[in-house]
Amino acid sequence: MLTLIALLIMLPLVFFFSLLFEGIDRKIHARMQWRIGPPIIQPFYDFIKLFCKERITPSTAARGIFSSAPLIAASSSVLGASILLASIITEANVAGDLILVLYLLATSSILIMVGGSSSGNPYGAIGFSRKATLFICCEPPMLISIMSISVKSNLTISYYDIILTQLQARSCFALTSLSSFIAALSFLLCIPAVVGVVPFDIPEAKTEIVYGPLIEYGGPYLALLRLAKDSTSFLLAFLASTIFFYPIAFLEHSFSLSGWTVLGICIFTSLIVMLITITIPRTIFARLKIGQAFRFYCIFPLPLATISLLLSFMGI
Repeated sequence: MLTLIALLIMLPLVFFFSLLFEGIDRKIHARMQWRIGPPIIQPFYDFIKLFCKERITPSTAARGIFSSAPLIAASSSVLGASILLASIITEANVAGDLILVLYLLATSSILIMVGGSSSGNPYGAIGFSRKATLFICCEPPMLISIMSISVKSNLTISYYDIILTQLQARSCFALTSLSSFIAALSFLLCIPAVVGVVPFDIPEAKTEIVYGPLIEYGGPYLALLRLAKDSTSFLLAFLASTIFFYPIAFLEHSFSLSGWTVLGICIFTSLIVMLITITIPRTIFARLKIGQAFRFYCIFPLPLATISLLLSFMGI
């Protein structure tokens, strides 16, 4: 019951931090380009404004899929992030919760693809094709990286078990062994493509295919899709900061800290991860072609993740 209550409390917190992180990202991105940029709370204004607009469904769209996809996509990513936060607060050791989080993350990405392709717009279909290609090439290395950490944690699939392993070792996984460091590097390289930001914003390239899967979405539908993207970004940053770079492991009396204190430190670490993996790359790099992105993930993250898994089984 306590875990369920914590999960319900975390839902609005995830909503808040997801939009706040987007605001911080946009502000720092603008400053790096010598612009003033929008206020940090601009994403909240945008969300409210979009929700006040009319819902429009194209006549060529499959109405049921087109209308439900944004809601399910946003709900999946918000729920996935809420599970992680609730685990930190309650210290709940639930077997398989990490698999559930990854499933919800994949569900969000798939629903965005399906919703865009159901619009009947050819640009939406092109965006679906590009996003599916990215999904296929970046999901395997991300999953293999997490499998490598699972091996280091005695083959556990419990999120909090992985955290406890770092606490007992008094160090984060990324600094504990070579295999974990390589796994962390592979996972971080996958984050921009999963979120869909430059240089991997290929499915939504506004100058080429006019936002691809999002082209026919507006009003509340678009607000939910933007929330899905923001919460996915927050989820991945939080997941990386806790299973690879858990900051509490370095603190004295770490077991005596309150859950809310631990959560605050982890969220701050997540912000740093987001700046490194999303803000800086989208500021200094140009968009890649889909073929270039596919080759990149086949040449770097996938082999790195595979090597990390093999080294983990060897105890290195």
